[in-house]
Amino acid sequence: MADTFARGSFALGVCDMCAGVYLLKELRPEIYNQRPTGFLVCEECWDLDNPQLQLGKFPINDPQALRNARVDTNLTQSRELWGWNPVGNESTNIVCQDGAVQVNGLFQYPNRQESP
Repeated sequence: MADTFARGSFALGVCDMCAGVYLLKELRPEIYNQRPTGFLVCEECWDLDNPQLQLGKFPINDPQALRNARVDTNLTQSRELWGWNPVGNESTNIVCQDGAVQVNGLFQYPNRQESP
């Protein structure tokens, strides 16, 4: 006795999710958490296995604390903020006042009037 199955080219099957009738060869196995569930589902109900379900499968090391951390001794310098400030900086010649912006003395927004 052979361990083979019939081809089933025209065999019908029922989707285990929506109970729709499809050709058996069009139904796909449902995979959940990288394991087959035994359900055969149609193309509309079939969903890719979500990679977020594999959390904990691989070790993740994301330390938050520093080893041998030291206290900051110069509080005034550490509390100063430094950053690029294009608006209101003298070197860029951009001035902001009450909602109007003047760039290089050429035009003013929102009025868009050219200056002399």
